[in-house]
Amino acid sequence: MTLVQHARRASAVFAALAVCAFVAAGASAAAYPERPIRMIVPFASGSNIDITARQIMPKFSEQLGQQVVVDNRGGAGGTIGAALAAKAAPDGYTLLMGNAPTHGLAPSMYRDLPYDPVKSFTPIVRISTQSFVLAITSTLPVKSVAELVKYAKARPRQLNYASSGNGTTAHLSGALFNVKAGVELVHIPYNTVPQALIDLGGGSVSVMFYPYQPLMPMIQQGRVRLLASTGPKRLSYLPELPTVIEAGISDFTAFAWHGFYAPAGTPKPIVDRLYKELAAIVAMPEFKTQMDANGAEPIASKSPEEFREMLRGQVDKYVKITKAIGIKLD
Repeated sequence: MTLVQHARRASAVFAALAVCAFVAAGASAAAYPERPIRMIVPFASGSNIDITARQIMPKFSEQLGQQVVVDNRGGAGGTIGAALAAKAAPDGYTLLMGNAPTHGLAPSMYRDLPYDPVKSFTPIVRISTQSFVLAITSTLPVKSVAELVKYAKARPRQLNYASSGNGTTAHLSGALFNVKAGVELVHIPYNTVPQALIDLGGGSVSVMFYPYQPLMPMIQQGRVRLLASTGPKRLSYLPELPTVIEAGISDFTAFAWHGFYAPAGTPKPIVDRLYKELAAIVAMPEFKTQMDANGAEPIASKSPEEFREMLRGQVDKYVKITKAIGIKLD
């Protein structure tokens, strides 16, 4: 057999193997899912993203015909859980519900991030966006953003603000407020959101930038007071609450977003199936009702590809912001 014949035979063998692999992957995707799916939530139980995940889970399980199990893996601003998901097998049985900290903030804040927010994942769909509120403990003798700024300027580094951890959107919101308002609030990171909320309500911490819904019970009890919202426009469910910009702090916006990801290399038919089911949930009236109660706006990206492009833009945005603020974490 000549060298040319050997080369042709080798090419034919490789082509046949590629076809077999493609057929096998297609067959596997067609049967998907055949067992329960793990949904990693990279923050503690009771956090805002955890609440949203558990609201989606029942309908998601029903539509897929398999149980979807929430696995909380909190810590390090969500990067521990995200890294775990990035290393999982790309077979559609491990998903991540990520957010701005895990896929926007982390690359610009952590020196040795164990994953790439774009390359290590296959983005599936963004499901919501969410503005924060600027909340203070009711023991603080201020009633507006202007009064808070005046009070804080007279007491540099005597007031503090809580967050759900280093590298989170709540952390960046407070740091950005310090820069834009010219104050020095001290950052107090918490491992769990419930403890941060308890300390805010009890007066151990003065300020917190966080979504409205988890704060609502303490607001109703009079232990926490709202001064402003952090989005580009007023919240539809709190129309009397001014934005931080309206309250006099120019060029200040802070909001979160949530989305689903699979490990890089997950077969496209599986990603397409997951996108279809999750986008359908986002479009349901009952999901909008749940998101309204959470203070969030349900909005699905038009495709996995559009979501990927959004992520790239978010990474670039936060690199610029954190460089201007001077935040960097080990």
